Amino acid sequence: MEPGNFSEVIAQIDVEMQRLGWTPEKRQEYLKKYYGKRSRTLLTEEELLHFLQYLESQSISAILWEILIARVHAETEQLGWTQEHRREHLKKNYDKRTLSLLTEVELLDFVQYLTSQPASISDEILIGQTHIELQRLG
Repeated sequence: MEPGNFSEVIAQIDVEMQRLGWTPEKRQEYLKKYYGKRSRTLLTEEELLHFLQYLESQSISAILWEILIARVHAETEQLGWTQEHRREHLKKNYDKRTLSLLTEVELLDFVQYLTSQPASISDEILIGQTHIELQRLG
């Protein structure tokens, strides 16, 4: 592999690692496990290209999962749900007790359900805010 090509592949690997949220530690762990080497610089041309192809083929599923979990926490907090309320909903609708047991499709469905719910603002507050806004607009 020519030096220019080597640095280009390394740069592409860095871009893919960033896209996937991989840390240098995760990279090192992967390289040790699958190639028996601690560093990219020790990989052969074939191994380096294989590693890049592997990274390019990975979905952002783990990243998406973390984002969805954070969204569930934010939405349930906004709705005033307790952990017990969330657990009951998961059990009733998905027959599961925790978020970590949901499939990706179920988690997406749950987030969609939560975002479709009205916020837990009492009717009096909502009516008052609407009245103030209507007066402001004339």
